[in-house]
Amino acid sequence: MAASVVTPASCDGDSYPALNLNAILSVMPNGIVFRFWAFQDFFVSNGTLNWTSFDQVLAIAAAHGDKVIPALANQYSYCDGAAKTLAWYQSGYKTTIEPGDIVPYRQYVTDVVSRYANNPTIAMWQLVNEGEAVNGSGSCNESAALAALLAFSNNVGGLVHSLDRNHLVSLGALAGYSGSGAQWCGAQNGDYQLLMASPGNDVCDYHDYGYPNKPMGIPFGPDLSTAIGMCHAEGKPLMVGETGIVDNTSAGLASRAAEYTAKFSAQFSAGAVGELMWTWANSSDYVSPGHVSAYPDYGVFPGDPALGVFHTFLNSGLLGFSKAT
Repeated sequence: MAASVVTPASCDGDSYPALNLNAILSVMPNGIVFRFWAFQDFFVSNGTLNWTSFDQVLAIAAAHGDKVIPALANQYSYCDGAAKTLAWYQSGYKTTIEPGDIVPYRQYVTDVVSRYANNPTIAMWQLVNEGEAVNGSGSCNESAALAALLAFSNNVGGLVHSLDRNHLVSLGALAGYSGSGAQWCGAQNGDYQLLMASPGNDVCDYHDYGYPNKPMGIPFGPDLSTAIGMCHAEGKPLMVGETGIVDNTSAGLASRAAEYTAKFSAQFSAGAVGELMWTWANSSDYVSPGHVSAYPDYGVFPGDPALGVFHTFLNSGLLGFSKAT
């Protein structure tokens, strides 16, 4: 993990090989951005919050002229306590202490943002990775979900703004379709624009998976073009915070790099302000068919031709990785 004192019990340790962040950043051009998991349970040690690893990540990134986007919670149970539900977005984030945590989420946000509010290496804060306010059963009441996410964004995003005048906030909710073929609960169709208009949200996020040969991603709406239009209508920029392309053979790496180039070119031209690859890996073992991983075959690693894509687009906007592992 890019920044962690411990490996939470909910994480698959094989997904988090030991990092040498300085070595990773040394093989990339200076000035990139990486988005990393900064969930509370990563920093709980002996019953208190230990910021040692967070501090080290910021120091290493700063030495390379890079920036970071800490994602402060995960929608899913993976690495971050229980999965988030409608009830959590309605009130649980203020009062519930999740497994592995020591304070409720809102208090954690207060603690971490207060500590790093003046640190110039922070690019922006992200409140929740892929947030959506589903019912406990996994079903969706869209109107209730939108109301809950709006109130959450206003409350927590407003809290961050009150503590930190230096950095932007991304809610982390998405437009379009998930891998299941369903839209994100609380951000369906035009509700995405209503949600992104929240004063607690400064930067829209979008994730592009499943269509490596389509430069703009999914070819039917609501799609990336739709999301960009909605965000621009509210005066908000949109970054593609995850772009993942699978490859499991060394012979396919050059083709994957070309697919990244086509995507970045089309999406920057369409108005995206950032493109982050999913995901860094320490070695090419990550893409071998026999490797056990929670995210098989997405890894970009030392010597990967995809790293050359950064040089092509370095002055186009935010460039880098999501979840350096």
